Amino acid sequence: MLFKKLAVVFMPFFFAAAALAGNSDLERALSVLHAASQAAIKVSDLADKSAKSDLVKAYARTVSSGNAELLDAKLMLIAQKQGIKVLPLDPQTEAGKSLIDRLQAEAVMLGSLKGDAFDKAYMTLVTNTQQSILQLANARIASATDPEVKAFFTDLKTVIEKRLTTAQDILAKVYGDQI
Repeated sequence: MLFKKLAVVFMPFFFAAAALAGNSDLERALSVLHAASQAAIKVSDLADKSAKSDLVKAYARTVSSGNAELLDAKLMLIAQKQGIKVLPLDPQTEAGKSLIDRLQAEAVMLGSLKGDAFDKAYMTLVTNTQQSILQLANARIASATDPEVKAFFTDLKTVIEKRLTTAQDILAKVYGDQI
C-alpha cells in the first residue's frame, strides 16, 4: 500500500524528469533566447518600412543590429563552450508551441500595420518581451554555477534593462496623451 502511495506521489516527477532528459534548463533558456532574438530581428527590420516615428525606426535598428551582432553571437559562443546545442523551438511541447504561435502572430499583426498604429503595437510588444527576458535572465543569474554563463546573463540583463527604459520612453512619446 505504501509503495502505491509513493508511486502516485513520485510518478509525475519521474515523467517530468524523463521528458526533460537531455534538455537542460540552460539549453532551453538559450534556445528560447535565440528564437526570440531572431523574431525580434525580423520585426525590427519591418520597422524600417512600417514605422512612422524616427524614434521607433532608430530603436528598431538598435535592436536588430544588437541582437544579430552581440546577443546571438555571445549566446552561440556560450552554448558551444557549454557543449549545448541551440535547438529550434519544439512545437510538440506546450511551451514551444505557445511561443512559436505568439511570435508568428505578432509578426503577422505587425505586418498588417503601418505608421502610428505600427509604432504603438511594436513598442508595446517590445516592452512586454523585454520584461519577460528580464525574468528569464534573473532566473538564470540566480541558478548559474558557471561564471561565464552567469556573466552572459548579467550582461544580457544590463542590455535589456537599458533597452526597456528606452522603449518605455519611446512608448510614452508615441502614445502621448492618446489611447
